[in-house]
Amino acid sequence: MTSLRSKASVAPAASARHLRRRTAFWAYAAFGWLTASFLWHLWMGIDYRSAMGGQDSVPVWGFLAYDGLITAMSAVGAVLSLATVRPWGRRLPPWAAALPLWFGAALLVVRGVPGLVENLTMVTGLTPYGLLGLAERPADLSSGEFWTGMAINAYFFVGAVVLLPLAVLHQRSLRAAGAPPAARPFRRSRRRGPAPTGRTSGPAGR
Repeated sequence: MTSLRSKASVAPAASARHLRRRTAFWAYAAFGWLTASFLWHLWMGIDYRSAMGGQDSVPVWGFLAYDGLITAMSAVGAVLSLATVRPWGRRLPPWAAALPLWFGAALLVVRGVPGLVENLTMVTGLTPYGLLGLAERPADLSSGEFWTGMAINAYFFVGAVVLLPLAVLHQRSLRAAGAPPAARPFRRSRRRGPAPTGRTSGPAGR
């Protein structure tokens, strides 16, 4: 009986440790990616003339506003990624990290996955005019612009790969932490008292 209770208590503990290790791996991976994104966009905001590359169609204030937004989102995402595995993160409300992580993961999936898929199909010749076939001419695979765009799409794809598992595992951790404790095994106790008494006899001598 004791061995069964010990096995029942060890299994949830091992599962919780495994969940914490997986969450920590993806949390630090997401932190690294978001830190790189923060530094990249910070540099783009500082050296905005080179980053814009002579795009006259986009006003400077528009470029700086967009780049500033991405820089701030990257910084907040990096901090929240650490919050999922660091002790100080437990002080935050459960939604404070979960909602931004899901929002960021969805953005990166929408931004990175279709673009990289289109680049790969164009490289292999499956869709030389793009996934929707709306391009005016086939992709020029010898141009540096095409490969630069593919590298950027691959970068956002990696962001989706590291942030989506973190959002999923963090949600599981919140559910595990908020789940009611398992019921303790019921222990039957045997009474070793006197046998059930029947009708008591009266005092002796009556």
